[in-house]
Amino acid sequence: MGPGSARFLFRTFKRILAANTAALEGMARMDRALGGEYVFDAAYLESAVREVCRLTHLSAYHLNGMADETWVGLYDAYLTVKDALEDILAGGMGLYASRRVLPFAEIGWEMEPLVGLAAAGLAVLGRRMGLPAPDGLAVTATGMAELAGEDREAVLGEVEAGIAALYARLGGPRPLELTLSAAGADGAGKVLATAVADSAEAAAQAVAELARDRDAEAAVAVCLRPLLAGTLAGTLQTLAHDPNLPPAMLAVARPMADAAPADRAALVDRCWFSRAAPHAPLRTRPAVKPLDSALPGGRPLFPSRGRSLRGSGYLTPRQGATLAELGLAAERALGGPCLLSWVLDGDGGFWLTGLGPAETAYPEWADEPEADDDFPGPDDLLLSGGQIACGGVGAGPVVRLDDDTAPAAVPLGSVGVARTASPALSRLVPRLGALLAEVGTPASHLATVTREHRTPAIFGLKGAMDLADGTMVTVDAEQTAVYRGVAESLLRQAAMQDARLGSEPEYLVLRRLLRHIRPLNLVDPEAATFAPAHCRTCHDILHFAHEKAVESLLAIDVSGRGGLGTPRRLREESPFALGVVDVGGGLAGDGDTVALGEVTSLPLKAFLEGLLRPETRRQEPARLGLGDIMAGLGRTSRALEAAPRAAGANLALAAADYANITLRLGYHFSVVDAVVSDRPEHNAIYFRFAGGFADGDRRARRADLLLAVLERLGFRASRQSDLVVGKRKLLEADEALNVLRLLGALAAYTRQLDVELASEDDVARFVRRFLELCGLPPQDAAAPEAP
Repeated sequence: MGPGSARFLFRTFKRILAANTAALEGMARMDRALGGEYVFDAAYLESAVREVCRLTHLSAYHLNGMADETWVGLYDAYLTVKDALEDILAGGMGLYASRRVLPFAEIGWEMEPLVGLAAAGLAVLGRRMGLPAPDGLAVTATGMAELAGEDREAVLGEVEAGIAALYARLGGPRPLELTLSAAGADGAGKVLATAVADSAEAAAQAVAELARDRDAEAAVAVCLRPLLAGTLAGTLQTLAHDPNLPPAMLAVARPMADAAPADRAALVDRCWFSRAAPHAPLRTRPAVKPLDSALPGGRPLFPSRGRSLRGSGYLTPRQGATLAELGLAAERALGGPCLLSWVLDGDGGFWLTGLGPAETAYPEWADEPEADDDFPGPDDLLLSGGQIACGGVGAGPVVRLDDDTAPAAVPLGSVGVARTASPALSRLVPRLGALLAEVGTPASHLATVTREHRTPAIFGLKGAMDLADGTMVTVDAEQTAVYRGVAESLLRQAAMQDARLGSEPEYLVLRRLLRHIRPLNLVDPEAATFAPAHCRTCHDILHFAHEKAVESLLAIDVSGRGGLGTPRRLREESPFALGVVDVGGGLAGDGDTVALGEVTSLPLKAFLEGLLRPETRRQEPARLGLGDIMAGLGRTSRALEAAPRAAGANLALAAADYANITLRLGYHFSVVDAVVSDRPEHNAIYFRFAGGFADGDRRARRADLLLAVLERLGFRASRQSDLVVGKRKLLEADEALNVLRLLGALAAYTRQLDVELASEDDVARFVRRFLELCGLPPQDAAAPEAP
């Protein structure tokens, strides 16, 4: 059994699955430690990181064994990630530690110690999350330290060059806003000073002055971005403690014009908004404003008194809710409460202009819940069960999700519900307040993404898809429960816990480590960027290895059966002869034949059960026209010229939880490849079909029929000419086996069916007939029955 043989490929694939699962479970344990589930120390961090690295390298090694060293670039990606993790464990500042200036496009969360919280936050919120944040650059802690040395002029030159590049991206020069913030491995991101400059030279000089005034022992960094104009500016504290209010956010707003700077301090509105959607105002403290103040709608909400406006706020409730949604998205990205700076532009849109650590407005807020807190009871419980993918509490309106849902269609702070925990949903997680999936486990790729963004999530929750769109619910992931309405007591309790996390040095190190381990950047296997060069984390490497291993399995060439041994012929009467080869726990007994009862491979047995169903076999002889016969002559000659072993070789490879079924029935070719186990994140079914005897139009119609049935069975399927490809992932074992039974029935039903499909109406009739035979609701109730 050498490299390239079917047995070798399958066993190596199983090793990749095992390493992938163990690594994801290790990430989940690290995430639970980050969430405060248990106490950890530096020794735990070192052992956990090195174990995840070992498993990641193992996956890359096994993939290259399957693919004849095709993906050696994966080793380079692994070494880059491993070096970054080792640097963090050693107290370093990352791979970019020598860089003096970095544009936002090169900055990720993991660089926070080097560039400061303000620059890292704005870069991630704008570039990776798609929130309204300006472009910019950072003068790193390294650059600020070197400004005090002999390289001062060189650093200033790099700063000016970075600003020139920023101006080019922005379309021309403009005033800049500068923020000096604490950096370093132990830095908390506190804002130390601010400045404004109207040119590149002035900005460089301001950076030099900030460097001169800094504490020589402290690591600091500067964030530079455009100074945005607008009608209002202010801050949003994403967690404002107040014992008399539900969990709240505090928005502060002031005018940007029409008042002298000395007067603007007095023209400040304060409004507390609920942290739960729809983020209603809880309390307002509007300023007394001059009669000529610009207000929403152009007029005061209440009559004026004397020479001032009273009771009129700068922000409308709808604008406040939008600001709250942005704040919660930023909070989830940061991993805890934060203080956002914002500007409202002339078109009514918000821009996030700064990010800092949260302040505590009311430190006397009690740690323990009040006795009269109204916690939800049994009558409020809508759903219960499943597994914790990410702990926490979230509330919001329900929105249904699938792999094709666009991020713009998902309201910020909503509760997403999905049938399966598909990796394709990863791009939606930053917009969600919570996530529910009927199929999935805590070791899945999507679960890792929810923990990265601290989005409460429950997977394996039956009935999640029954929740109606728009229904307000509260998700308590810790208790795997979903409650009706907004449970403010649960939200308050969760907010207090979040506020207390994250002050220990080990916690800060773990957060940095996980930013190199858990983010999943490679989501779409069809994208041009799905390549080793774009793997930036352990999770990327693991996911890449898994997807490419599946491709290797699908490409198994069993026509020669080299090294497989002699197939055992299926004993039952079948629509066509089928040989079965055991590659590991797939068959019982021995001999030249095998009965259905001796098939111990779960996926193969299910497929055969459907194939052998007598009611789905079409007994009528195929009706061939002269055009069909003429169209098939060319394919007949090619079939006769083919090697005898490749013609009509119907072969199944069977293991306990795996089957690869290759059917070569004269003029068409099909493959069903399936993994079915007790782990939904491993389960997948792949289907491929091409060819036929009839003319091109009829072959295309059979492809349309197959496409319609596959989509009805929940496959993501596509067709090109007479080629049909479909796949389903993340299935519970029972559902996967049922789908395979239906695919077996479909294989029997569609044999030689292309010659019967004279029109599009025939396609609809035969689809309806097959669904009826299988007990499935028809897609088109108006379609007539097939004869």
